[in-house]
Amino acid sequence: MIKRTLFLLCVLTPPAAAQDTTITLWTREVLNSSKLNEKRTIYVATPEGYRTSTDHYPVLVILDADDRPQFNLAIANVAFLASRGAIPSLIVVGIANGKDRTHDLTPIATGAQAKVFPTAGGAVAFADFIVDEVVPLVRAKYRTLPALILAGHSFGGLVALEVAANKPGAFAGVIAMSPSLWWNDSSGVVAYSDAIAKVTKEQRMFVTSGGLEGDIDRNALRFSRRLDSLKPAFTAFGHQRYPEDSHRMTPAPSLVDGLRFVFEPVSVAKLPISTLGPGTDSATAVNAFLESKRRYAIGARYFGLDERFPESETNQLGYGVLQMLKNPALAVWVFRQNVDLYPESANVYDSLGDGLLAVGDTTAAIAQFRRAVDVATRTKHPVLEESTKKLKALEESRPKAKSKSGSK
Repeated sequence: MIKRTLFLLCVLTPPAAAQDTTITLWTREVLNSSKLNEKRTIYVATPEGYRTSTDHYPVLVILDADDRPQFNLAIANVAFLASRGAIPSLIVVGIANGKDRTHDLTPIATGAQAKVFPTAGGAVAFADFIVDEVVPLVRAKYRTLPALILAGHSFGGLVALEVAANKPGAFAGVIAMSPSLWWNDSSGVVAYSDAIAKVTKEQRMFVTSGGLEGDIDRNALRFSRRLDSLKPAFTAFGHQRYPEDSHRMTPAPSLVDGLRFVFEPVSVAKLPISTLGPGTDSATAVNAFLESKRRYAIGARYFGLDERFPESETNQLGYGVLQMLKNPALAVWVFRQNVDLYPESANVYDSLGDGLLAVGDTTAAIAQFRRAVDVATRTKHPVLEESTKKLKALEESRPKAKSKSGSK
């Protein structure tokens, strides 16, 4: 069995320490951009297990990737959230800045801004660069799912709003962290909110600000209140304010909260099974699991994810029912759900074998461990060693039949 103690039943065991492989997973890609007329660099971080699997993943595109501490934190937070079932595992694509960050990340400047920022005005071309050049390159070289998430901070937040307003549907989720809505005398507060309220393609958008950010905070609040009042039909919108945070600090909480908001429809923590606890009866557990499967499938459809309820979460539920609820018959039912959903996985047969042992059906358990060994051998699944040990122990413990020549 490959399992973790069931967190849904509020009995947590700290995960085993693992070597941090974040940095080694980076790949540097260079592309000649026709949109920007220059060479540009991006960094691609793939999730744990990417090289040994055939899975496909949603993509998070994050701006200002040459802010290395911020990019490091983004990759680490994505891995943490995915490990807790709050978001799916993601491919993280960081876009480094070019020769003129202000030009790339700002709309055309008007009024006083035109004098202060004479090179401004490249946001539209930069948005085209992301959608028409960066994304196709990543899709061609990496195993991606349709869902794209865009996150930008400060001027990058303006680009995020530009995309949400004028390229609706290009990204399933947009996270505008402390967007510089003071730009052009705060005209974007009205322009972006009005445009976003009129889009006719589904998207999820999250905007943040810090209490120590002055005009950025005030305008983010104005934008959020205005968009809420417009009640956009196709944009699910969230806003979070961090009262104690300055402009340099908001990226840390913003990305975590933004990703949790964007992926809320498939967050296991938001599903009925998260309410289960000690003393839960069988009918309640079964109904919670079936309803969680239904809701997850609906959310997964939006992101282009596999609509099957995640194998690992079902596995955790099964062991939680077995160990905490002391209900082996129900655990067997849960494990069988996983076998039905993931017949190609060796681990589901190993777990079902554990459940069958708990109900005292040794013969059936041996059959499942044999199946686990067969599938693990074929697929090189790491459960092979454990399943083999269990199978050998059970077979050796069974009484051997007497031979006919030795009987009287």
